[in-house]
Amino acid sequence: MSSSTTERPATGGDRRALSAGTALSLSAAITGVAGLVCWVVAAGTLPQATVGHAANFVSGFVLIAGIAQLNVGLGMLRWLPGAGGRTGWLVGRGYLLVGLTAAVGGLVFVLLPVGKQAAPGALALLFVVASVCWALFQLQDYVLAGLGRVWLVPLFNGAFGLARVAVLPILGAALGALGVLTSWVAPTVVCAAMAGSLIAVLTRRKQAEPSPETLPDRRTVVSFLGPTYLASLGTTVLYNVVPLVVTARFGAASGAVFFVVWNGLTATDYAINGFVNSMVLRGSGDPGARPAILRAVGKRLALLVGTGAVAGIVAAPLLLGLFGSGYETEGTAALRILLAGVAARTVVALGVAVRLMDGDGIRAARVQLSCTALVVAGVLVTPAELHLPGPAFGFLLAQVLVGATVLPSLIRRFRGVSR
Repeated sequence: MSSSTTERPATGGDRRALSAGTALSLSAAITGVAGLVCWVVAAGTLPQATVGHAANFVSGFVLIAGIAQLNVGLGMLRWLPGAGGRTGWLVGRGYLLVGLTAAVGGLVFVLLPVGKQAAPGALALLFVVASVCWALFQLQDYVLAGLGRVWLVPLFNGAFGLARVAVLPILGAALGALGVLTSWVAPTVVCAAMAGSLIAVLTRRKQAEPSPETLPDRRTVVSFLGPTYLASLGTTVLYNVVPLVVTARFGAASGAVFFVVWNGLTATDYAINGFVNSMVLRGSGDPGARPAILRAVGKRLALLVGTGAVAGIVAAPLLLGLFGSGYETEGTAALRILLAGVAARTVVALGVAVRLMDGDGIRAARVQLSCTALVVAGVLVTPAELHLPGPAFGFLLAQVLVGATVLPSLIRRFRGVSR
């Protein structure tokens, strides 16, 4: 409970956080735009219900890949810079843990009723492969950033996006819905393999450098990653369970519309989290720089998110019209409501980041999990008569409620008050 103090100037931490945040956010934006372009192509060539079934498959394996992360990526950001001669050991263990967890999670999922619906029959094998490859593809972003090569992240994700856009028309025309899924999985395998090879080279170089090893002990790892994993798990569930619930409530055709709308929201959220992760990376080891980092990132996000949300609300019919008249008619109101909730969502993300910088994983998890629980509850209980705007209202209300709880502490930290 300290009073306001004059913080010392950050030694470039705020500028480095903005640079890393820009790279990670650019990467998320590239991936999001490429994904939306691919769904535009799919919507133009496949019936709406078929797109809904493909979206269910994608939501499923992305969910499993997110659960399988075990927050290892955040550990890479925090500990890779000081791993020294044990860099290879840390990277190898991280890849093995995430890959095995994704494989087991994928197998369990396809045996459940929801998994049999999302990946029936022979698609179950493709689902497990997609889960593992997507999990490793996500992990590589954090590893490259931890190795000091953060600007390679948008390069690889850009190549992945271009590959998806290039192969989808061919595979979609030849294989239909299976082509949509293959156009997602095949480039993931190739890009993950290329990035893995580069990471192996960078790891060997880092190990050869004469630098001390400052890896934490097992207890420190568990005490940090355990609670923070709960926070990241909340985000993963939020991104991927909501479309599955909406499809179950309103059918595959309406589920396709909501998936497209929700994809736009999650792409924005990934971009926000790029800055948030850079805050955690730069602020964890430099407590004195945290207020300056928060101010720099908060101002940048306010400008970018505010401008983007307003533009999206105005252009919503035009954007959804690219997918077809059914998407525009059914989804415009829901998209506008979701974008209105993005401002409050930004406050929530900053609140989680501040707690992670402080090493307080329990409080970070509490914020994120309460937000996710409120969103899922809102999606489940909104009257069916509201149709797709109902779940969107559930999201908006949840962000406002949770954002209101973290805003006072954020304002104090923004002004330089330590608590």
